[in-house]
Amino acid sequence: MSGTAALPTRAPETGKWAAVRALAPWCVPAAALAVAVLVLRAVPIDRVGSLGLVDVLPAAFYVAVAGLTVSFVGELLLGPHPRPAVLMLHLLVLVVLLHGAASIAEPLPRFVPAWLHVGFADYIARTGGTLPELDARFSWPGFFALAAMATRAAGLSDAIPLLAWTPVALNLLFVAVVYRLARAFAVERRGAWLTAWLFVPANWVGQDYFAPQGVNYLFYLVVLATLVVWFRPSRLDRVRRRAQADATVHIVRPRAWRRLGLPQSPLLYESEPAVAAGPARAGLMVLVLVVFAASTASHQLTPVAILLAVAALVACRRFPIGALPVALVVIMAGYVSYLTVAYWSGHLDDMFGTFGQIGRTVQSGVGDRVQGDRGHLLVLQVRQVFAVAVWAAAAVGVWWRLRRRRGDLALFVLAGAPFLLLFVQSYGGEVLLRVYTFALPFMLVLAVGLILPPGWTSRPVARAVVAGLLSLAMTGAFLLARYGNESFERVRPADLTAVEWLYGNATPGVTFVALTSNLPWRFRDVEQYRYTPLGEDLGPDSLPAIEAAMRANPRGAYLILTEGQYALAEGFLGKPPGWGTDIERQVASSGRFRLVYDRDGAKIFVLDPSRR
Repeated sequence: MSGTAALPTRAPETGKWAAVRALAPWCVPAAALAVAVLVLRAVPIDRVGSLGLVDVLPAAFYVAVAGLTVSFVGELLLGPHPRPAVLMLHLLVLVVLLHGAASIAEPLPRFVPAWLHVGFADYIARTGGTLPELDARFSWPGFFALAAMATRAAGLSDAIPLLAWTPVALNLLFVAVVYRLARAFAVERRGAWLTAWLFVPANWVGQDYFAPQGVNYLFYLVVLATLVVWFRPSRLDRVRRRAQADATVHIVRPRAWRRLGLPQSPLLYESEPAVAAGPARAGLMVLVLVVFAASTASHQLTPVAILLAVAALVACRRFPIGALPVALVVIMAGYVSYLTVAYWSGHLDDMFGTFGQIGRTVQSGVGDRVQGDRGHLLVLQVRQVFAVAVWAAAAVGVWWRLRRRRGDLALFVLAGAPFLLLFVQSYGGEVLLRVYTFALPFMLVLAVGLILPPGWTSRPVARAVVAGLLSLAMTGAFLLARYGNESFERVRPADLTAVEWLYGNATPGVTFVALTSNLPWRFRDVEQYRYTPLGEDLGPDSLPAIEAAMRANPRGAYLILTEGQYALAEGFLGKPPGWGTDIERQVASSGRFRLVYDRDGAKIFVLDPSRR
């Protein structure tokens, strides 16, 4: 069924109550947005503790989100004809409230890496070139080149104005493609809307900030949506292939299905591809190749995820052009072989050292990341439970579909293909997070099928209650999983002011030394200074290591100490409370350093010339 399920209708209301019921779904999102923005702007952000924003969010914010959820579910499931414009308004507000909460509450854009990416884009805009010897990400400069072009075209001096609202903009684009993907899997409109709605809190991983991975995730969704919508084999082709397979394994297949408690032909509900003329299909295929080439030039992992998904579709006969994976391999191999030599010539172990070692990959993504204070450990537990819950619900959704002969092999394949990344590399311990993100849209389609199965018409109130409670539970988990680390993921104004003082006073060529990398530095003139974050290398006696790092550069060095660095060390690296302030006290009392800057808790030292 491709349309909207028909629900029982009631006699139309008249008078003022009919007007109230018609206008309320429009007013609730506006009221929720107004209330949430007001309370978020008043949040005492300096009081954020080990649970992040959850420590300071007032009850009014939760009430606003709950009211928005109830309104959306009511419009979607309790009326005979949900209005798309109303549902879109609810989705827009939900994305702003969840993915824009930090942008509203905090004075500066969050995530230190986003500020670094501003510096990369600034370098390309100023020089027209890249510096692959400086940072590995310059070997995949596509995103930074695009950002440089966009900022200069908009008349901006740099990309800092884009940082705060990039997550909101990207998630709005994600939601649009996720809705189209859900519809492509024969999910009726109500189910597709619910899938898009649940995607907003389920996408907690935080890979949607000003970085290559956010734009590349959009590339990933666009490529797979194009293939699924327009290039799936028709029903007639599938029947012919199934008949050929049945003739080959006519004994084994029924026995295998019976052992699993499944019918002989459980894949009878696969949808038909959208109709497109030959030139249109050719244009769509060119689009796929161009988007894949752009992804290859801007990210290390996403092209691999696209390739694995396409190859899996071809292997399962759910994509008719078997040469496409070969073309994608040629594009990716050609780029890596010729345009990333500066990186892979010295990092072959990073690229292939964990190939096939799934145990080592999982350990680096789970066991090695379990550190930090109690709040951070709780955030990690919530994230793990969240991911496992989504995967478990999707697994039940697969079983349910197969039992009722409503299976869709393409959907199953795309939900499982990202797990093949575990055999490729650990990606710095983040590959499990990326697996979750790449599989998420397809997992949610399977999970939503348990609430709104194809052709459902019964018990709309019960289904609405389940959908609403699930949405509220996911939203609560999202706030902790996404913003639980805000004590060290936010950028503090005092830290930025100190860095700006450095750029205004330091001579090009000097070294900036810090205890950790949690500083909004390198956002301009990235090639003119050296940066040395010491981090976990610091032992109980830190002064010799600090002094050695500063003396390593004959041109001079500055030591910058800020509260943001201390928060990362204690919350994420597991350093004891007071670790940073103890080091600061040692530096100040050692007589080896001279204080040149002291403002709002941030301090900058240079080596005392008399001790040289």
